[in-house]
Amino acid sequence: MSERCLGHVLKIGLLGAVQARCECREVPLGPPRQRAVLALLALEAGRTVPMERLIRGLWGERAPAGARGLVQGYVSRLRPALAGMGVTIAYAPQGYLLELAAEQVDVHEFRISVTRARSLDTDEAQAVALRRAIALWRGEPLTGVSGGELLDGLRETLTEERLAATEECLNAEARAGHATVLIPELIALVAEHPFREGLVGLLMLALCRAGRRADALERYERTRRRLVEELGLDPGPELRQLHQTILRGTVRGAGTVLLPSVEADAVPAQLPAEPGQFTGRAAELTLLDSVVTGDETVAISLVTGTSGVGKTALAVHWAHRTRSRFPDGQLYVDLHGHSPRRPLRPIEVLGRFLRALGVPAERVPGTVEEAGAVYRSLLADRRVLVVLDNAGSVEQVRPLLPGGRRCATVVTSREHLAGLVARDGAVPVPLGVLASDEAVTLFGKLPGGERLSAEPEAAGELARACGYLPLALRVAAADVAGGPVGETAGRARRLAGARLSVPAAGEAREIARGALDSSYRHLDPPARRLFRLLGMVPGPVFTAEAAAALAGTPPGEADRLLYGLAAAGLVEETEPGRYALHDLVREYALERAWAEDPEPERARALDALLAWYLRAVREAGEEACLAEAATVPAHMIAVL
Repeated sequence: MSERCLGHVLKIGLLGAVQARCECREVPLGPPRQRAVLALLALEAGRTVPMERLIRGLWGERAPAGARGLVQGYVSRLRPALAGMGVTIAYAPQGYLLELAAEQVDVHEFRISVTRARSLDTDEAQAVALRRAIALWRGEPLTGVSGGELLDGLRETLTEERLAATEECLNAEARAGHATVLIPELIALVAEHPFREGLVGLLMLALCRAGRRADALERYERTRRRLVEELGLDPGPELRQLHQTILRGTVRGAGTVLLPSVEADAVPAQLPAEPGQFTGRAAELTLLDSVVTGDETVAISLVTGTSGVGKTALAVHWAHRTRSRFPDGQLYVDLHGHSPRRPLRPIEVLGRFLRALGVPAERVPGTVEEAGAVYRSLLADRRVLVVLDNAGSVEQVRPLLPGGRRCATVVTSREHLAGLVARDGAVPVPLGVLASDEAVTLFGKLPGGERLSAEPEAAGELARACGYLPLALRVAAADVAGGPVGETAGRARRLAGARLSVPAAGEAREIARGALDSSYRHLDPPARRLFRLLGMVPGPVFTAEAAAALAGTPPGEADRLLYGLAAAGLVEETEPGRYALHDLVREYALERAWAEDPEPERARALDALLAWYLRAVREAGEEACLAEAATVPAHMIAVL
């Protein structure tokens, strides 16, 4: 035989110790980090893995200076070892690609097998196929490798996939009439995962069908007591319903369905885009990190501060920075607690979150108590980050807390929400204005920063005139960028007026309004009119087409005007073609609209906007009927 292992297919194993082997021999993969490189490539077999992901997988956020060269060295040593098996690691400008069929990696083989099992016609056939898929596991996944938090997250995600498939298999076997023989396996699984209510319900059902009704009821009581004592939660509605069924003695035979099915692979990723030009806040970021890495059973952070101080920017920036710690997903909602729009009710938010977590819309409970119980049950053993932005009260927040010890919650609010600290253990993260050097640094990152850098004394005066408030700083910088060269000092004097000190919390709105006044005055009349009307948009975001309908202008003209408003710092382009207003800016625009636009003009503009939304929804519905695939744009759903 030649060096090449002819006639055999290489198999890469990740569901246990990382290995590569064929029938004739096992391939030596080298030290743990070199094995980690192969694991990361194999997880994306047939797709290019960016160099940045490989580096983050190996070292997390603490990559050494020569990380890129080290990765290249690991790949160069893996290539000859795999070449003997006819497998290539190809280089691309973005990273590396393992040229291997997905079925040759046990992770993908497992996933393909589970998907095929679900398509089978009978419970018996599904159970047999799922058992074959689960048999591919050899132990804890991705062992024998060294890496950062990304690998830890992938390991936990794979473990959850195995547990979900096991639970699905046990349900199929129970429906096929084999519940009683599953009791020993279920007892072991429940001992390992005591808060997984689907497993507890299966064990209760199996005990009942085996004639052990008292044991089934005792198992429920043991679970209920532990949930209350350790998590402060009650069992979910499905488990309570099964308990009542057993009490009544009306448990049916094979075919009983226990808990509502959810999409096992539903991993929400709802964070808004990361804020640009984020600056400073080192102490606050460290405090947020400590809340998550501490030993507390519930990790809740409460970011508080005045309007325009950057609470949302801090929360979203930190969430993006730490998202690898939460491989089971990130949930986000703007609660509109301090907004011209109606604050969201807890039941509305629970419905959004449950659908994002894979619960079919028709199975979402209609009350806060039941929806909250399902929500907490789904998150009990998952590692999920929940960001509750712009909260108005403790009552708005408390039903949305996940409660699971592996989850974390970040709440932002203008209020101190003392009850959340006293009763729920939230850690306060008070947010003040930027330090003077941070404010000047932020100026340098914003459009027009080169002008401010050229006049450092005037830039410092302008920052002081803005009270070091981030919103005012951004608006002022945009105004400087659009004004004549050399006008920075004059801009600072106009904005300062009689107030040149760092603001107290109650003065923030006045300082922000001063910055907005100056920027507003520099707009041409059509841009001013559109800006005022945008304050009436009922949804959180809008498009150029919606703005055109509101102002009664062609879409091209609306595009031009929005570009100018964005350059002035008055609107923010959250993603290409989609815009939003900060709450303070929205309030300012509304005030201007009420002061400058007659009521009939405001009514006509709003009617035109709503007519455009209705027409767009109707057209989207017609397309959906024709293509069976179209969906209504998210910004329209948010409004209607």
